[in-house]
Amino acid sequence: MNARYCILSKARHRIGTIANACPKIPGNNMYIHWEKKLELDNDLIDTQHRILILLCRKLDIAIKTGEPEQRVRWIMVELKKFTEFHFISEENLMHEIGYPGVHEHALIHTELLMQLNTMLAKISRRRESPEDLLYFLNKWLGQHVAHEDLKIAEYARTSDRNPIGKNLYSEYLLSSEANEKPGSRTP
Repeated sequence: MNARYCILSKARHRIGTIANACPKIPGNNMYIHWEKKLELDNDLIDTQHRILILLCRKLDIAIKTGEPEQRVRWIMVELKKFTEFHFISEENLMHEIGYPGVHEHALIHTELLMQLNTMLAKISRRRESPEDLLYFLNKWLGQHVAHEDLKIAEYARTSDRNPIGKNLYSEYLLSSEANEKPGSRTP
């Protein structure tokens, strides 16, 4: 499965229909990992971002270990559904803290979901590969979190409005401090 998808993507890349197809050689490490610089100091959103990256890593492993096509598809559906949930959760947070750019940010989310849906449709028609999806997600997560989501985090730090249930985060979420205990692995 991997070689066929990658060959197909590389052929399309040569004729200019897929930009940067298969940017990594199969077997190499995946491009995205959780990094401290991606933290926004909001445990709810940081936890969700970590889960998104975990799902990307899961997809990467499934592709590289030659899991059956149906398993790869299930992971892609899981990624899509979790992305939809995350966007709604992030937009709710913006409303709760009175973020002035909520509508513009929601439009970015809508555009990203449209791109994701387009990619998934192309993959199902074998016009793009799961590896292309990983490249897209890597680019999106890195840029969107580091630029657009950072604006929300900066606003939240100075806002006099707190997210609803913020006092419950420590009870239900693993905070960044919990992930830095001795013996825990921080990528």
